Amino acid sequence: MRPKLYRMIIFLLLPFLLVAASFVTSSHAAESDLLNKYYPSDIEGHWAYDALDNFVNAGLLSGYADADGTIHIKPNNNVTRAEFVTMLVGAAGLTSSQSGKTFTDVKAGKWYADPIRIASSLGIVGGITNTEFGPGRPITRGEIAVMVVKAFSSSVKFDGQPKIFTDVPQYYAKPAIQKASQAGIVTGMTETEFKPFGRATRAQAVVMLERSLKLQQGNLPLEQNLIDLTAKADKEETQLMVNKKYADLERIFLKYYTGYQFAYSMSSLAEINQMVAEGGTLDIEVVKAPTFRVTERSDRLAVLDSVYGEIKMKISNGVNTYEDTIKTEGQYLLKKMPDNSWKIYAILTNE
Repeated sequence: MRPKLYRMIIFLLLPFLLVAASFVTSSHAAESDLLNKYYPSDIEGHWAYDALDNFVNAGLLSGYADADGTIHIKPNNNVTRAEFVTMLVGAAGLTSSQSGKTFTDVKAGKWYADPIRIASSLGIVGGITNTEFGPGRPITRGEIAVMVVKAFSSSVKFDGQPKIFTDVPQYYAKPAIQKASQAGIVTGMTETEFKPFGRATRAQAVVMLERSLKLQQGNLPLEQNLIDLTAKADKEETQLMVNKKYADLERIFLKYYTGYQFAYSMSSLAEINQMVAEGGTLDIEVVKAPTFRVTERSDRLAVLDSVYGEIKMKISNGVNTYEDTIKTEGQYLLKKMPDNSWKIYAILTNE
């Protein structure tokens, strides 16, 4: 998937950059600085790649940097109770002004203290005892099912056919496991086994969260609002490119983009500025503006298709010139922000 992730700027420049790489001699360094965290080294080929990549792009999942700056998601590592609650609160956009339950092992100022406060005040999580939360304890698959069902109870319909798992005993998590299976949030480790007491991996946690987010139907954004936002972002950026007002592009990026898309666009802008500084020119003409349509929509995530767009481009360094007409069709991935606005976190162009 990742090689197809471009914004119009870099998409337009790409063919010429392949034959005139001298224009962007330092682009790799600029891209590395901005984009390194969006290119983890250990998820390619993983069974949960799509969900992991999506969460990374949206800024909902962070990795670990080693000494040379390489980012690792560690998808097969166990996820702790503190880590999962932090992911859940962030992904679902949960907020609360209430104090929540007091746990002796959750100290004020810890990175997980506020997410645990929020989740406990909303009744989503409890402790492993009356006084302890167990933040560093690996979370089980059954515990995740309980938290997810509680967190999404008002926005997800749990009305499908439940799966029959032969290894789920009569215990407190069984109703939640059944409800989660009704909605398709969990499918089991095998056709008949859920492994409720098994330690959940980071990949499993992300997959269950992503499925939950995509099923939310409690507060859907209006399709026309999503279309208008995406069309404005495309039009305003394109117009600045046509007018060669590259200094104003960062303002547009801040207004409409987040996550991977913001980082990629800023990296692309650095490449354009370098090309111009070295005497290059970029001329763009809009042949046909794209049409946008919503293909997926939930309370916090949306996907829009861009179709029929077409642009003429000419890039020159005074000696060599490259001209082409390019279709700008693709997919725009959007997410709801903490302030309830929507921003684009990734754009996939059709190749």
